[in-house]
Amino acid sequence: MLLKKSSGIVLVFLLVNTTGVFSEQSGSYIGSNKCATCHSAIKDTWQNTRHAKAIDSLKKSGQEKLPACVKCHVTGYEKDGGFIDYELTPEMAGVQCEVCHGPGSDHAASPMAKKITKESGTALCRQCHTEGQDPGFDYEVKVKNVHGK
Repeated sequence: MLLKKSSGIVLVFLLVNTTGVFSEQSGSYIGSNKCATCHSAIKDTWQNTRHAKAIDSLKKSGQEKLPACVKCHVTGYEKDGGFIDYELTPEMAGVQCEVCHGPGSDHAASPMAKKITKESGTALCRQCHTEGQDPGFDYEVKVKNVHGK
């Protein structure tokens, strides 16, 4: 937090990491189909997970147009290459690889030079699995099924 006094008024600026818990996000989102070029076995098992079908739960409850809900059920919400809406970017629906691993364009362009981020942990998951939304969330149990079986 930064405090600044100007004309007798104290202004408070909060410095917030708007990209989530990733320390350095670069590149743009490319989607799981491009990740599958090299990681097809993981995509094959992931397709059967609840994360892959996350958007369906919003459609069932009629919440598929609420931005506060959509952002946790899609990939790269309103970010470069990420989900914009169902008409323009349907291929970015669902919680895909890049939600946890960060934007993949740099890695896809140069896989050996640009290693993919392997972010994980409760803090990353709790961005969407909040106490209010998912009070029984247990990271150690849930993380075992992120890529499927």
